[in-house]
Amino acid sequence: MKRWHCLWGVWLALCWLLPAALAAAAPAYGPLFTFSKQGRTHYLYGTMHVGRPGSDAPDWGLEQALSASDALVLELDPTAEAAVAEVTALAGAAAPRQWRQLDAGSRDSLLSQLDQMGVAREQARSLAPSLWLMQLALREYQRMGQQAQHSREAMLLEMARAARRPVLALETAGQQSRLLFEMPAPALREWVRQSAEWQGAEEADRYYRDLISAWERGDLDALQALVALPGYPRLSAWTQHEMLDRRNLAMARRIDDWAASKRLFVAVGALHLAGPQGLVRQLRQRGYQLRPAPRAP
Repeated sequence: MKRWHCLWGVWLALCWLLPAALAAAAPAYGPLFTFSKQGRTHYLYGTMHVGRPGSDAPDWGLEQALSASDALVLELDPTAEAAVAEVTALAGAAAPRQWRQLDAGSRDSLLSQLDQMGVAREQARSLAPSLWLMQLALREYQRMGQQAQHSREAMLLEMARAARRPVLALETAGQQSRLLFEMPAPALREWVRQSAEWQGAEEADRYYRDLISAWERGDLDALQALVALPGYPRLSAWTQHEMLDRRNLAMARRIDDWAASKRLFVAVGALHLAGPQGLVRQLRQRGYQLRPAPRAP
């Protein structure tokens, strides 16, 4: 499905898929780096926002990273009070404008997809199309056995609670959702078309398998190559510019500010690490030395 889903926090419940099962030794998955400056070392981890039940166990490297850190930093704190209410209110306010952005064919296609989910048309029109598209994508992940409650973020939150580490959020749910509700009409229409074309398609399953493999290996170049999908240029461009590049700049500034006073374990969607404007490059430009972190003793 669409990798940009992945990047938008737990309520979006999207992006990186976990492997089918973990071995007893808890294999190391996903890119993990140290980043250091002025004698203080931090960690940067590329996560996935959904996972398969039973596969959400930390490896040695993640345990060591958290034990050496003063705080866990996530894209957003999914336990924040009123986050769901805020997103729902924003989705309701954006609904009239976003439905007008869709042409007749796009509206009919989206309503038909929602009919299959049992969503009444009156209810559908009460919320922004982009929110429904996220729900449709989540259904595809669930079809493949992936669930938000088994995400890497959920695992790290449990680890932070057990270690009594505070949790910091780089963004709020409102900030993330506003990007969705303000997307331009051409990108929104392509998203509707992609959602319809990829529901249960072999093309989607093939994409998921490539995504899983790239994430497991921590291959940032391969992950970056998956941003652009042939046939959906406007949606791909919007995802790269709005959902990745611009957010990465803001994330890097906040990480740099916090890193001046505490040791951080930063965990964000893996695509935020990749590419010419990714956090790996952003942090290097801010004077940090980045190295792959050890994943085994």
